[in-house]
Amino acid sequence: MSVVAERIAVRVADPTILAAAITATARQSQYADLLPWRPASLAQGHAGIALLCAEFDRRDPNQGWDRRGHQHLAAAVAVADPHDLSLFSGLAGIGFAAVRLAAGRPRYARLLKTVDATLQPYVEDAAARLAGADGCAASDHDLVSGLTGVGVYLLSRPTQQDALTRALSGLARLLAGVGHPRRWHTPVELAAGSLRTAYPSGHHNCGLAHGAPGPLALLSLALLDGVEVPESRQAVESTADWLVDHQTTVAGTPDWPDAVSLDGTSPAGVAGRAAWCYGAVGVSRSLWLAGTALRRADWRDLAADTIRGIARRPPEQWWLDTPTFCHGRAGLLQVLRRFAADLGDVEVARTASELGAGLEAGFDPDSLLGVRGREPGGVLVDHPGLLDGAPGIALALLESPGWDRMFLLS
Repeated sequence: MSVVAERIAVRVADPTILAAAITATARQSQYADLLPWRPASLAQGHAGIALLCAEFDRRDPNQGWDRRGHQHLAAAVAVADPHDLSLFSGLAGIGFAAVRLAAGRPRYARLLKTVDATLQPYVEDAAARLAGADGCAASDHDLVSGLTGVGVYLLSRPTQQDALTRALSGLARLLAGVGHPRRWHTPVELAAGSLRTAYPSGHHNCGLAHGAPGPLALLSLALLDGVEVPESRQAVESTADWLVDHQTTVAGTPDWPDAVSLDGTSPAGVAGRAAWCYGAVGVSRSLWLAGTALRRADWRDLAADTIRGIARRPPEQWWLDTPTFCHGRAGLLQVLRRFAADLGDVEVARTASELGAGLEAGFDPDSLLGVRGREPGGVLVDHPGLLDGAPGIALALLESPGWDRMFLLS
């Protein structure tokens, strides 16, 4: 077990230190209004810390990590918004953390029953809307806010096969079609943030966090778990082939833009950035899972070539300034470790080991949580959220299996 990971986790789970970090982040961050501490959130709140405690409890079950995790889970439940059902900020995320914290023990049955019952009507409605959609907002289907994220939770709940089947069926119908634009495209009036400005005619989103690689990975994982719905194989094939057709090249390595315009204008985003959320790292993992599910060696080979090329790059050419997970080095580390195990590749494993050692070397005992996020301009932030802060770094260093399904990596 990583000593540094444990030292980070001890600080993050401590209520007094956590409170200080929440206050510090609100003062330090340039994005405090956009990415605030959300107490119920898996990505930015207590549910994420409960997940961190769950993984330490699985590794060392006699050290009270389950009790610490329970405290944070209870804090998340106490302020949960019954109208936010998403994985990263809502009830599905709380449910995911509870499943991991229960670890097969008869715990949290009443909580999980409540989550399941609350999600059911949402799943039915969302799946029906996506099955008939011709263009939709990313938040309707994506991992972070949409039906794919809820599907991740349902995949962890064997008693919820009906709801899981509905969710997968809606996503499969959305992704199965061909032609231009694909039914999962985002019309400009439904686009958000920089993508709305960059693609005034609308776009196809290529990020694992917000685009088609997310539901592609979920459908592939479901197939690998033995859960198949009508059109799931067609959806996987159609979407994987689309991604193959829209790859670019950076420094001799396959890459993908953040999005592809509906009218062929230039893509936006950081070309070659080796992040989990957007770009080659996340897309290659999605293609690997799809190739494994459908036994397509060509997709697997493309994914392997992509990650090997990234592993060979000098670290400064990863364009990752922060040690955190979402668009930082912890996310790349987790993907590299997954591929190193799948490929048995010594070079990928070596790069992962060096990257992990670099993250451990960045431990700063004088900081609140032991590690800080780094924002543009070199702004250091004592961020306590899993997605953009210390818990995500600790989880990546822990090398514990299973938790990273929330990021569609396993």
